[in-house]
Amino acid sequence: MVKNLIRKSLLEQGQLLSKNFIHKANIDIQNAAIKHLDIKSCKNILSYFPYKNEVTLEIISEEFKKYKNNIFMPRIISGNKLKYNLLKKNAILEKNKYGIVEVKNKIYLDSASFDLMFIPFVGVDKDGYRLGYGGGYFDRSIADISFSEKKPIIVGLGYDFQVLEEGFAESHDLRYNIVITQTRIHSYN
Repeated sequence: MVKNLIRKSLLEQGQLLSKNFIHKANIDIQNAAIKHLDIKSCKNILSYFPYKNEVTLEIISEEFKKYKNNIFMPRIISGNKLKYNLLKKNAILEKNKYGIVEVKNKIYLDSASFDLMFIPFVGVDKDGYRLGYGGGYFDRSIADISFSEKKPIIVGLGYDFQVLEEGFAESHDLRYNIVITQTRIHSYN
């Protein structure tokens, strides 16, 4: 399958990034996100704990604290279902079967109730469709927002090489509103 080849290539490219490049790019990407997004007016925000070389959110998280936003984190429930847990100050954290940190509590929020969702990616196609690790967790968990009156702004943070000039989307794939890289802001409205 074409998506598997693209995924493999992008993951390999990500492994070649220097620590210095990742550090500088992460700062540039997060600062661009803070300038471009209206975090202050968002009540409920989905964030994530970075996995492998995904863009970190330390600078953006400091912005969340300023405005006392409700921050939720993805958590895998019962095999292949994803829910979003509230991240509290003294939250219990544990790694899931993939080694990704999750919040362990039972305070969930439905995907249609978010104002802003930061969702990581492996790649993005020319039309803003997400390529993840292949499990379909985010695709399934936000499928219901297409029927919602109020839709969250879905944001991807990544590196220039992950934004592709080709299309590979399938009907179930998540589509970003905005993707921010170290040099550009891509809008897919």
